[in-house]
Amino acid sequence: MLRSLPRILTLALLLLPLGLTQAAAQQDEKRAFADQLTSLSNFMLKSAAVAAVRGQEQSVKTFAETVTEEMRQKFGRALVEAIEQEGLDPSPELSQEYQNKLQALENAVQIQFDNAYFSSQVLALESIIELMTEYQETAHEGALKTFAAMHVGGMRTLYIRAQEFSVP
Repeated sequence: MLRSLPRILTLALLLLPLGLTQAAAQQDEKRAFADQLTSLSNFMLKSAAVAAVRGQEQSVKTFAETVTEEMRQKFGRALVEAIEQEGLDPSPELSQEYQNKLQALENAVQIQFDNAYFSSQVLALESIIELMTEYQETAHEGALKTFAAMHVGGMRTLYIRAQEFSVP
């Protein structure tokens, strides 16, 4: 027994970095998911604010209000709580991709704005749904995985509503 103790300790020391590497990879995965989802959520909020001002049809303004309420209250608060429960800080930033999309929406010709807004929402919601579905299927257990499972249905509902207004 005493002769095998150094071998057991050596094996444990060899496997320790593997466990640390896996834990770091899981944290990186959580961070990437949280950053992407936060960026998409912030894009939807900021584009809704633009739509509230520039939208011509009442359907645009009503949808923008719904998105604002959803992203600030239900979805947004729960996302921030899940991110914090994972020991991460929520990122308030838009990715460069979504900064560009917001800029394009802000610069859209007025007559085309309503359709541009709904198209941008459909694409953002598709990305959110895809991201959340993949994460809930592949990620390790935790607050973010639970969040994704609980909120993907609400995003699908918004997606269907946005599709109804979007012109192909």
